[in-house]
Amino acid sequence: MYFIYQLPPPISLILIISFISISVYINLRFTRFVLKTYAGLLQRRNLKNRAKLLSLVGIKDEGTATKKVIIGFLHPYCNAGGGGERVLWTAVALHQRTEPDTICAIYTGDLEVSKQEIIHKVKSRFGIILDPSSLILVPLKTRYLVEASTWPRCTLLGQSLGSLVLGYEALSALIPDIYIDTMGYAFTFPVFRLLTDVPIGAYVHYPTISNDMLQRVSRRNSAHNNSSTISNSVVLSYAKLIYYIIFAELYSFCLRQAHHLMVNSSWTKNHIDRLLQPWLYRDEVETEETPQDWTTSSDPSQSKSVKPGGLRLRIPSKKDERNETTNIPKRKSRKFVRSTVVYPPCDVESFLDFPISPRKLTILSISQFRPEKDQGTQIKAFARFLSTLESDDPRRTEIKLVLAGSCRDHIDHERVVQLKELAHQLGVSQTVLFLVNVSWDQLKNLLKESLVGISTMIDEHFGISIVEFMASGMIPLVHRSAGPLLDIVVPLGHHHQGSEERRTGFHADGEAEYAAHLAHIFCSLSPDERIQIQSDARLLARTKFGVGQFERLWINSFRQIVAKNQPD
Repeated sequence: MYFIYQLPPPISLILIISFISISVYINLRFTRFVLKTYAGLLQRRNLKNRAKLLSLVGIKDEGTATKKVIIGFLHPYCNAGGGGERVLWTAVALHQRTEPDTICAIYTGDLEVSKQEIIHKVKSRFGIILDPSSLILVPLKTRYLVEASTWPRCTLLGQSLGSLVLGYEALSALIPDIYIDTMGYAFTFPVFRLLTDVPIGAYVHYPTISNDMLQRVSRRNSAHNNSSTISNSVVLSYAKLIYYIIFAELYSFCLRQAHHLMVNSSWTKNHIDRLLQPWLYRDEVETEETPQDWTTSSDPSQSKSVKPGGLRLRIPSKKDERNETTNIPKRKSRKFVRSTVVYPPCDVESFLDFPISPRKLTILSISQFRPEKDQGTQIKAFARFLSTLESDDPRRTEIKLVLAGSCRDHIDHERVVQLKELAHQLGVSQTVLFLVNVSWDQLKNLLKESLVGISTMIDEHFGISIVEFMASGMIPLVHRSAGPLLDIVVPLGHHHQGSEERRTGFHADGEAEYAAHLAHIFCSLSPDERIQIQSDARLLARTKFGVGQFERLWINSFRQIVAKNQPD
């Protein structure tokens, strides 16, 4: 190579560029050859794996086996019993009912439960009946790699890299005919895209990273995913912001590998559609098509927790400094892939016969015992509300707060113990009840008797339990953000054009506001006013959400997943 430097500079430069280009080309071709060869090896192994798994459901004839279409659902926590699992099992039951030649294969990390136990729990929890003869469970031994406890630092990146291994394990065990991720592991898409040619789809409940998370770090606000140690340090906040920005671009790349994406709410769609755009075409400010808010503003900048002078994500735009009358040529807009809103299945029909009145003075919370659900705020707000009542007011003992939900692991169970201790410290342990892993029949009875449904999760993607509150005739009290604000607890007039806007619930942000709304509901509203809100909430839930609506939209999206991978 030394002789190159003895040549005239222009010729040397041309030769160096040529050598680099040839080297890159050869490496790319070699990498492609290796991937193609390994993909072929996986396909040959898959023939044996496929035959073995199909034999578990009694399909041993080769002719019958080749006619079967296997839909692979990645859902490592399929036995959790939450809203995400309702989406999974409703979709599985739909395919079993309408497509007799379909086999649903669930990639799951629930290794200690049998298929029959899972089927029984699905029926008990959701009232969904599954056919075991067209259901296969594919065990995943590396699920621990996507658990938050495995990655105490850089959790998002760690879990996402762990999902790469999880995705590889999944396709090594079985390459399906159609692959659908229903738990938000977008980093598995490149794995399937590189090593298989199957159609890739996803149902996204919540973006792994969103602009709200970036803004929270930028403004140095404390949250369950942004500790006070980081928010109180400018250096650490900048470091985390850079980490988030890099991760967001990796996540964006992975999302674009799917053939079709379904999302569960307008809020999720806003964030996912923005991430589906390459960085250069992404708007500086993320906009949301929000309905006219009929409570107070949900702008984070108006929250007391916002610190002035937050870190800047980008160089400020000068467009606001320009004279609005100046004619500025607009850049030609480009079309990018967009996600499709498919509201989660809500079994509203099961609740419509519940009487609106009378109701027990019960505040009901239904959610998994996870940190982002923030049940601690519910207990604090409840205690604060009770403290405003007179000491001899009988409602101090009559009004109950019931926390019902499921626990995935020992960490969730420990969280329940901590919440019980909090209730004891606040002096409300006698009026706060905990119901863990309750059956579907028990939940329905709670929904039938309770008056108020409470949810405190910030940026909740959708909130099936909130729809259940409304359908069962309860008054929802929810956080002023995301799905509950944009899609669910909206004025009735937003959904029924031409009708007068009527309240269907309340939004709050923070312990004090939740307590104030509880006082308003129990102490200020007349029985007739409460009944009106309950009736309007039920009407909205009945007309806007439902299993039938979900099934129709799911089938339409499923056809797009399959069609987008077909040759023109």
